[in-house]
Order: sequence, then structure tokens, then C-alpha cells
Amino acid sequence: MEHSLKLSQKMSQTLVLTQQMEQSIKILEMDTVELREYIQSVALENPTIDIDGLHEESPAELRKKKMEWLEQQAVKDKQYVGYYDPNSDYSLEKTVAAPQDESLAEYLTQQATFTCPKELLPAVVQVIGFIDDDGYLRAGTEEMLSGTSFDAAALQEAIRVIQGFDPPGVGAADLKECLLLQLDTSMTLERAIVRDYLDHLAKKKPEKAAKDLGVPVETVVQAFAHIRRLNPKPGSAFSASGPPVYITPDVVVTNFQDRYYVLPCEFSYPSVRISGSMMEMLGSTKDEETVQYIKQKMKQAQWMQKCISSRGETLLAVARCIVQHQERFFRYGPQYLNILRMSDIASALEMHESTISRAVKNKYLQCAHGTFPLKHFFVQGLKSNAGAEDTSSHTLKCRIKDLIDQEQPGCPLSDQKLSELLGAEGVDISRRTVAKYRDQLGIPNSSYRR
Repeated sequence: MEHSLKLSQKMSQTLVLTQQMEQSIKILEMDTVELREYIQSVALENPTIDIDGLHEESPAELRKKKMEWLEQQAVKDKQYVGYYDPNSDYSLEKTVAAPQDESLAEYLTQQATFTCPKELLPAVVQVIGFIDDDGYLRAGTEEMLSGTSFDAAALQEAIRVIQGFDPPGVGAADLKECLLLQLDTSMTLERAIVRDYLDHLAKKKPEKAAKDLGVPVETVVQAFAHIRRLNPKPGSAFSASGPPVYITPDVVVTNFQDRYYVLPCEFSYPSVRISGSMMEMLGSTKDEETVQYIKQKMKQAQWMQKCISSRGETLLAVARCIVQHQERFFRYGPQYLNILRMSDIASALEMHESTISRAVKNKYLQCAHGTFPLKHFFVQGLKSNAGAEDTSSHTLKCRIKDLIDQEQPGCPLSDQKLSELLGAEGVDISRRTVAKYRDQLGIPNSSYRR
């Protein structure tokens, strides 16, 4: 038996991420807080780096710094162009689509932008920021009002509005209030049990409640069973959003003489400089080992400077493009959003879609209507009967609400009927999708609207 060895050549392409490339990607993905902490940690082990603002700033200090920064921007040259095109044929959309894997805060904010009056929206968004992952609002009034311009009355009205949102029970201060929010006002027995006999419910002892309320034990047992079917943690179905934190915007959109300007919030993290004393040491020392060490650390600092600069440029370019496509949002309010995908921004900026995704991750934009995650501005569309993807989920939600508002008393429209009516208008939408959008709007099904 003969054996032979053969040599062959094969060409293949592989992408190997260098340590510098990994650092660049990592910095691009960082939010403002993470970037500030990263700069501080690197500065502690790299003697060639000098930074400003090494101490931890409080929310009040950040707000003051931001106001000073905005005043400075007002007198600068208007280097950022406006994006409004009066000849554009953007459709007006009125609601917010629910993204995949959304948090409870995102879901509540979407309902707020659709239902809240413009003047109340900032207070509602502020309160939403204090709702924990279980759906409870345990923060005190003073804490929620800190650093805001609205009063306690507006705050209480915002809480009342949120408690009417989906999921039922959200925004409650405790378990008792959470359960009461989920019970119809006509369920007097169940409400009485929740108010006064929660301990008996937990211990499965209906006799005391039955005696005090003057109803048969069997009736109380049935009421107990109904209450146990309620959700004690209305926020549990959503992805965890972490504890409430002070949000520092990454970009600010301002309006001046009917033009929009996108400004980077460079005040929110310390600037990185090369240490002057280390530069002097490099020029004066004759020790080769010291020279190599300083050069190595200086190279690391210069690369970090470049990565941070690149992060800012990419973020600013993406934000400008978002403002260009979603100009009606900034002009008319949160209820007006157009269809926009990350692929649209990637194509316009000639970047990879993954770069856009990293650039907007955990980044925030502040404007006259409030502070929003950059991902908030990406909205999917649905195909019409003609096959073109020209109908925004925002528009469909708005139309569904209009149809329900116009239905005859006692004759509510079923989800199937709504699907048929929209189909007659040229929108190919299934009954299941109608039900999904109706639920997101916080509108009960036809049997409960009868």
C-alpha cells in the first residue's frame, strides 16, 4: 500500500480584531456613565493621562454644567445645519410601536407619547423613570420632583395617568394599591377583601372576612380565587431595566430660527489630555526603559483620545441623520414618527448596520419634548395590499384607535372586524396584529367595551 503526502494551498479571509479595534468598538458602545467611569479607570493606571472632572458629579452638578454648556452653545457659530424639508411627503403618524425585548419603562413611555397632553408629558416621563422592574412606584414626592420644573399637582396627575396604563396595576405604591387598580369598581367584595383582609387571603382563611362582610364563606372563597389570579408584579413580564438612574443625554437637539441643531454633550464626560509633566520627563530622561514605558503609555492615551473622538463623530452623524428623517417629531411632538430603520441610517451614512446599532445603544437624545433613547426613533413599517412597505405601525395604531373611538355604543368592533376595515383601506394586517396593537394602546377587547 502506497501512501503519499500532498501539499496544497488554500486562501481564505478571516477578520482578526486587534486589541485596539476591540477598544474602539467597546468605547463606541459605552453610554455616558460607562465612558466616564472607563476614562477615570484608565487614567488611574496610565500616568501620561490628565483628565478634567475626576470627582463624581451629582445630578444637580451635572444639570448646572449642562445649562452652562447650553448657554455657551447659543453664542457659538451655527455650524450644524437644519434638516426640515418642506417638500417632503412624510406621513403623519401618531403612536409608538413596541420594540422587541422592550423594558417596562419603554413600554410605558410609548403609551405616554400617544395619550398624554403635551404639557403633562414631561411629568409622566419623569415618574416612569422611578417605576421599578416589578411595576411599583416606591419613590417619594420630593425625590421625584428634585431638579424638575413642575409641581406636586402635576406629579399626582402624572401618577394617575400612568396607573391607567397597561399592564394593569402599574404605578402602584404597594401591593394593596396594585391589586385595587386591577379590580373593576363594581367588584365591591373583592375590593373590600383587598383593602381589609389581605392577611387572611395570604393565609387562606376566609371565615373572618365572610363573617365581617356578612356573606357566605363560599362567596369569599370565590373572591379569594379571583384575587389570586391578579398579577402582584405587573412589570415582571418585561425585560429588566435596572434601578432608576439619572439620565445624562448624549446629544441635544435645539431649535433656532426654525432650524434644528444637533449638539454633542461633551460636558458629560471628562476630556483626556497628555500629561505635560510626562512630556517634559520624556524629553529630559536618558533612561531607555523609562523612555519606552512613557512612549507606550502615551500611545495608549493617544489611541483612547482617537476612539473617544471617533465615538463622538459617529454618534453626532447618526443623531443628525435621525433628526433629518424624524423632523416632524421634533417640530410637532412625540406622536409624530416616521418609518425608520437602522439600515436606512447605515445606508445614508455609508456605515455598517452593526456600527449604527452600537452607536445608539444606551444613548439618549434631549429635545424640547423630553429625553428619549435613540432607539425610540427607529420604527418598523407594514406592507400595504399593494406590497409596498409604506404604512407605519404608528399610523396603524392611530387608525385602530380612531375606529374604536367611532364605534357605535353597544356595538364594539371585534379585532377581526378591525382587520377587515383596515384591509378595505389597503392595509394588509391580521387579526392577531390588530389585537397586539390594541393591547399596546391599553384598549380592552370588544367584550369589555360592550
